[in-house]
Amino acid sequence: MQAMRWRWLGALGALILLSAACGDQRSIEPASSPATSEPATSEPGASEPAAVWTRGPRAPIALTEIAAATHRGQIWVAGGLRGDGSASGAVFVFDPGSNDWAEGPALPEPIHHAALVSDGDALWLVGGYVGGGFGRPTAAVRRLDDDATEWLDERALPEPRAAGAAAWDGSAIVYAGGVEPGAVAADVFAQREHGWDTIGRLSTAREHLAAASDGMGRTLFLGGRAGGLDRNLAAVDLVDGGAVRRIDDLPTRRGGVAAFWWPNLGGCLVGGESPEGTNSEVECTTVDGQQTRLAGLGVARHGLGAVVLNGSAWVLLGGPEPGLFVSDVVEIMRLR
Repeated sequence: MQAMRWRWLGALGALILLSAACGDQRSIEPASSPATSEPATSEPGASEPAAVWTRGPRAPIALTEIAAATHRGQIWVAGGLRGDGSASGAVFVFDPGSNDWAEGPALPEPIHHAALVSDGDALWLVGGYVGGGFGRPTAAVRRLDDDATEWLDERALPEPRAAGAAAWDGSAIVYAGGVEPGAVAADVFAQREHGWDTIGRLSTAREHLAAASDGMGRTLFLGGRAGGLDRNLAAVDLVDGGAVRRIDDLPTRRGGVAAFWWPNLGGCLVGGESPEGTNSEVECTTVDGQQTRLAGLGVARHGLGAVVLNGSAWVLLGGPEPGLFVSDVVEIMRLR
């Protein structure tokens, strides 16, 4: 990878909102704050102050509707939308050793609203929107092996999907929800050696949702919406092996979200957008429904990514206002 340093719509389910936003496309530049990879932390409820989000190294370019994952001790960001509404085919990699971003192998085509997953051996890019304008959902699945210079085509999803969510459950990639041609989807797909199986349906069809897994066979699908921002949801569904069931609702209804997993917190839903604006909430639930609320983001945004690296949660890029807005913001919270 060639090292490089650069200074770095949400509502795709609601096309009317996006069209309106395109009239005022711009990158929001939040107030600057010192970059750091080691934020101050403490246990919530302890005598020390609760953990907060601090700024990390800015991403190379400002984007929204990205796909993000950790792989081999690095953070990977793929695709997304630029402030002018065009899709990105770029891949960027953050290395904590150098505390800097580098360029990874470009995608075969520009894409946004895709899902990025690591199985420990390779990276997988699943679904998304391709093509000009608003784009169209794709069933394409691509794989990037370690040290490879290009992405390879893999067995496609059973049907085209965009704005769905995926996670590695320890033995398979599980993908759920999203937009299919002409409708919002509820299907849950699991990747097998022979391809993809449909293993169930979410309790409510939805898109712009998020996924997080314990890596031991259990995956949570959190939040999302069934169309426009006025149809946001707070539902949490658990996929456990071949069973899918609704376990809880989180306090805040929102779509355009991201999620990460932490053992004592479960799945943590981050950011999003609502009719009132973008969301800063970080709300977590375990598989048995015990909920925790963490400190809110310093910059509320949607279309973002969320990962865990070296014991810290990282929240990446996204739009600070509903619609087509972008940022290069990275925020970090130390987890315990």
